[in-house]
Amino acid sequence: MKIAIIGATGGTGKHTVERALQLGHEVVAVARRPEQISPQKRLIIRKGDVLNGSSLAEAIAGVDVVISCIGPSGGSTSKGIMNTLTSNFSPGTVMSEGIPNIVEACRRVGVKRFVMQSGIGLSDGKELSVGSRLMLGINRRVFSKAITDKRAAEQSVQRSNLDWVIVRPAGLSHAEATLSYTAGPAARIAPFQPLSFADCADSLVRAATTEPGWIGKIVNVGK
Repeated sequence: MKIAIIGATGGTGKHTVERALQLGHEVVAVARRPEQISPQKRLIIRKGDVLNGSSLAEAIAGVDVVISCIGPSGGSTSKGIMNTLTSNFSPGTVMSEGIPNIVEACRRVGVKRFVMQSGIGLSDGKELSVGSRLMLGINRRVFSKAITDKRAAEQSVQRSNLDWVIVRPAGLSHAEATLSYTAGPAARIAPFQPLSFADCADSLVRAATTEPGWIGKIVNVGK
């Protein structure tokens, strides 16, 4: 399968490129700074900016499925807790503006399947434990701007006519891949127990390639 991965230089994006290649897929890595991506066999590198719809349409032309790994800059723990907090307090509008542009680019070039990485913070918690629901409620109030930005992005995907999957991982870390995690629509996970970027990447590739039962669903991923 030919998979376009948008946000290929980010924390999850890098691992998603690697995982898709490991599984034998042809990958189109899309990034604003494509020079940061090292050439590999079966890897096509293209420049694309989620705030520039025409560049996206050119970048994803000819693929079978698109995976979006975009998010507020500085949102990974590798850059330190202060940068992570800053990106969530002041996330900008990269999700609410960028995701509709990706959806439109998919429509323009005829790509039907789209996978969006979101976050467990948008869950209302009804499928989770009482403690997790309380903590998510606090999280939504503290990081209300980030939640609002991602919610608008999710809604644009849900309104589309694409075969979409929204993946909501728990908090992410740079731990080693385990390939031992829980994933599925309304899956009961521990939202504040870190999931590795690599395991999140595996779930995104699964959503794009091997999980037809996830189409049109919101999928929780965690431990």
